[in-house]
Order: sequence, then C-alpha cells, then structure tokens
Amino acid sequence: MHPTCPSCGERSHISAFFVEDDGKRLAACLAEMEPALGRAVIGYLGLFKPVKTQLRLARAAKIAQEVAELVAQGSVCKDERNGVRRKATPAMWAAAIETMLVQRNSLVLPLDGHGYLRSVVFTVSDKADAQAERDTEKNKQQGRHVKVEKHASETPMQRELNGVAHLVHLGQMSPETAEIERGIILKKFGVSK
Repeated sequence: MHPTCPSCGERSHISAFFVEDDGKRLAACLAEMEPALGRAVIGYLGLFKPVKTQLRLARAAKIAQEVAELVAQGSVCKDERNGVRRKATPAMWAAAIETMLVQRNSLVLPLDGHGYLRSVVFTVSDKADAQAERDTEKNKQQGRHVKVEKHASETPMQRELNGVAHLVHLGQMSPETAEIERGIILKKFGVSK
C-alpha cells in the first residue's frame, strides 16, 4: 500500500510514515480515538502548520495527545478562570473541529493552542444542553415525563385502567371523572360493569 502525504504529496509505502517514534506515537494516539474524531484531528493538525515550514511530527504527536487528553475529561471549560464546565462527547469535539476547518480562512493561523477549539466545543455543548432542556420542558407540558410501568402480562385494557388510577393518584383527575373514564374504557373493550 502506497498512500500519499496530504501535506507534501510524497508517495511511499505506509510503513515509511511510521518509521520515527513520533510517527508511531501519533498513529497510536489517533488509533485510540473514535474514527470521526481521529479524522477530524488529522485535519486539525493542519491548523498548526507553520507558514513557511512543515509541521514537525513530534509537534503533531503532541497536539494529538493534548486533544485526546481534553476529550478524555468528558467535559469542557471555555475559560478555566470562571470554572463553568459542560459535558462534551467525542462527537462534539469532532463537530467543533469540523466547524473550525470550514472556517479556516477566518482563523489566525497557525494556531498556538486549543483555546479556540475549547470555546467552539463549549458552544456546541451549550446548544445541546439548551435543546435537551427545551425537549424536557416540552415533554413535561405534553405529559410525556410520566412513566407508566408496563408489565408483560398487562392487557391493553388494564394498561388504560392503570393510567386512570395513576392520574387520580397524582391528583390530575378527580375520582368522579376517573369513574366515568373507567366506564368508557370498559365499554371500549366490551366489558360490562
């Protein structure tokens, strides 16, 4: 197998890219990442490339390891001084890197750290938290937050009757209304009182 280096265009046997210890460290670090994140990190390394030279393999391995350590924390802090942290999954890190790669022309390159990446991941996570909160609130308004236990031996009629009993228990239905509802359910399933 003879891959082509995306930076310089050199074609060589795949083992040539991993002869140096730094190449092996980089490959091992990328191999431990989820595939989408690993591909994104490869692109992210290009944001650190000096203007007139190539990115040294040792520096690339160090950057990839730093990203792996950030991802492993499971959360992100935009600014360590204020300490506000958000949950951050590997998929969020990959999405943030992809966003940065799309915005490449508006970034000041080469990057010298991961501050902007952390800021983008924080924003992605913040949006995900806000959406989850909106979904939870919507479910509460629609009554979907109440979990009614279902038993394998429970018939559809019993399930509906148990639902009415549960609403009475929660105080969301009066006993009189519940009695009417039970009558409707029994009639629906062809059972006479």
